[in-house]
Amino acid sequence: MAYSLASSGTLLAGLWLLPLAVGDFWIFQFGLYFLYAIAALGIGICWGQAGFLPLGQAMFVGLGAYLGGFSLIHFGDSLLLYPLLLLSAIVPGLLAYLIGQAVFRGRTESGPYFALITLALSLLTFQIATNWKDLTGGFNGLMGIPSLPGFDDFGDIYYVIALALALAIAATRWLLRAPIGVLWRAVAQNERRLSFFGYDTAMLKALAFGASGVLAGIGGVLYAPQQGLVTPQLSGFLLSAELVIWTAVGGRSRLFGPVTGVVLVGTLTAELRDTVMVWELLVAVLFLAVVLFLPNGVAGLAAPLTRLLERRRYGAEVAAPPSGRPDVPITLEIDNVSAAAGEVKILDDLSLTFDRPGIHCIIGPNGAGKTSIFNMLTGDLAAQGGQVRVDDQRVEDRSAARMALMGVGRKFQIPSVFPDLSISDNLNVALWGGRASIVDLLRPGRRRWSSPTLDTLRDRFPFLADGNRPARVLSHGQRQILELVMALIAEPRLLLLDEPCAGLSAEETRQVMAVVLWARDNLPVRIVIIEHDMTLVRELADHVFVVHQGRLLASGSVEEIQADPLVRDVYVGVGA
Repeated sequence: MAYSLASSGTLLAGLWLLPLAVGDFWIFQFGLYFLYAIAALGIGICWGQAGFLPLGQAMFVGLGAYLGGFSLIHFGDSLLLYPLLLLSAIVPGLLAYLIGQAVFRGRTESGPYFALITLALSLLTFQIATNWKDLTGGFNGLMGIPSLPGFDDFGDIYYVIALALALAIAATRWLLRAPIGVLWRAVAQNERRLSFFGYDTAMLKALAFGASGVLAGIGGVLYAPQQGLVTPQLSGFLLSAELVIWTAVGGRSRLFGPVTGVVLVGTLTAELRDTVMVWELLVAVLFLAVVLFLPNGVAGLAAPLTRLLERRRYGAEVAAPPSGRPDVPITLEIDNVSAAAGEVKILDDLSLTFDRPGIHCIIGPNGAGKTSIFNMLTGDLAAQGGQVRVDDQRVEDRSAARMALMGVGRKFQIPSVFPDLSISDNLNVALWGGRASIVDLLRPGRRRWSSPTLDTLRDRFPFLADGNRPARVLSHGQRQILELVMALIAEPRLLLLDEPCAGLSAEETRQVMAVVLWARDNLPVRIVIIEHDMTLVRELADHVFVVHQGRLLASGSVEEIQADPLVRDVYVGVGA
């Protein structure tokens, strides 16, 4: 926090003193660059943090500029002016949020589909601004926009712009340090895994896009009085493309990257455009060079120093609130469920009931449909007939996020964590799920939540205490354990474990088995395990289900299953 306050104060002081070192031309130019930089911060949030590229950011700059221009022209002497200017900055953000909800809802990918939609919307906005002459002034633009009351020229309004930039950077830093920023980065790295902790990933991405729209709107609102003119080009593709290029050059994943890129390329353009005939070609070469050789941009060169100065210390841990779910295990019933992938039937009138205490193991040959059962329970595989009931509620059409909020947790066979997040933030993602409110997600202090379960598991696995290490440097076994711990601290009432000891050493296997048994005896959770290793089944299982060709073949204790002639016939030659 001290570093953040010091850096914000230093930045504002530098921006305030800049006019003393440059002439009127550069005051005007830097004011314009800073407005573009505010808009580019929004691209940094979407592209650099949440992992989706908006190709129509200029649409929101133009909308804010037109709304701000109208407000200044018609309400320049009214007390309503500043509320209207504030609303003019918020409206682009609300529009961006609604667009994000419409595009992302029901979709898990955030790549070219989203980028092309935003590009098309930017082109549409340009056409509307060009052709709606009575409102926008057409191609010539909205002219005669007065300055802000009390600010006579661009030299005066520079200080308003400088303050707006400093506040925009401070607000962006706050968001990136708060839980919402961690979740945006988690969305970019492993959106599917995030949904299994109960998060509405479509809303998270829409919020990121909404924040970027507000930043673009602020830049547009101040553009109107700074320039005195708003033209359709401000909302078109060219500015959108330039904002993306500037953000990439500066460093899309760094806080100051977008600002660095805008100011650097903008200054070089002002100096060299009229003297270097192929300046646009050189900008393209610079962009390609940064993409190939500096993936973190120019600002990324200072990353080691930044990490040292910003090493996160949030003080003493505090207890996370309870999940609010019933403190008893889930009763799960699968009743005559079928499922298929194309023409291939995966589950065939399968019926299973998990209502006994203890650990339930599902075994069967490869291709028997074991993992498909988990996929069907967590929304990845649609049930075709039959019913699935959790505590007597039908759930066969519910998503992974909704199942997680009901108390269903899952660990995958291949460890599924957030590789570029720290160990602490991986654990935080699990703790926040189902507990953190929208207000909590905006408070950086929520990154020091803990729980009794987490404290116990940290004692068992000391590597978890090294919270600043990124998960990508962990061994395979440590990632398996990290994901298991994440699943447990989410306080599920039903925990689905798909071969939790796959790829572990003998010692790691022993530790994981001990934790699973500890969870059975100490937590209000019913545990269902898919396992091939019969040694582990004998050690862990209180009840066994044998699945073959998508149907239940047998169920009972380990001894009963081993003595069942049908099971022995199925496993002949399988090597189970």
